[in-house]
Amino acid sequence: MVVAENADDLLRYLQRRVTAPEDAADLLGRVLLTLWEGAARVPTVDPDARMWCFGIARNILREHYRHSKKRLALADDLRDHLRDSAIRDNAADTAAEAQIRARAVRTAVLALDEKYRELVMLVHWDGFSLAEAARLLALNESTARTRHARALRRLEKSLSEHAAAHHIDHAGMRPEYVTGL
Repeated sequence: MVVAENADDLLRYLQRRVTAPEDAADLLGRVLLTLWEGAARVPTVDPDARMWCFGIARNILREHYRHSKKRLALADDLRDHLRDSAIRDNAADTAAEAQIRARAVRTAVLALDEKYRELVMLVHWDGFSLAEAARLLALNESTARTRHARALRRLEKSLSEHAAAHHIDHAGMRPEYVTGL
């Protein structure tokens, strides 16, 4: 029951954190297997069960990062080059401009230090409250609030710099736009 209720959210959680869709599907498979193997340990309270599922997903994702960091470095460089080429080719189109803003926000979020990035992603992309994200990350709530505020200021600065460098209207690139990805 817990798995069925959270599988779609877990997949989106993983999709937002990996570069290849097939990686997210593979990771979801590992998460589901782990959940099935540990079914006896699943908390019985719904919010706790959801947090437990996301904790499993986070641990599997961290393991994935450790194993794939070097392998993906070259692919990331090529992807950045292709993305920059596409941005220059499509800058006049409204849909392309929205994609540019989305990419800029995603790039800015991914450029944050891990302690800020994961908090922002949990709150703005995965729908956790700041208190729930703090709990998931084993942080004091006041520490999470401070980090979240700092992260938003850093995102604002990064997006302002990106907008200025690419002659883009900064209005569509505020940190609030983070939620739209």
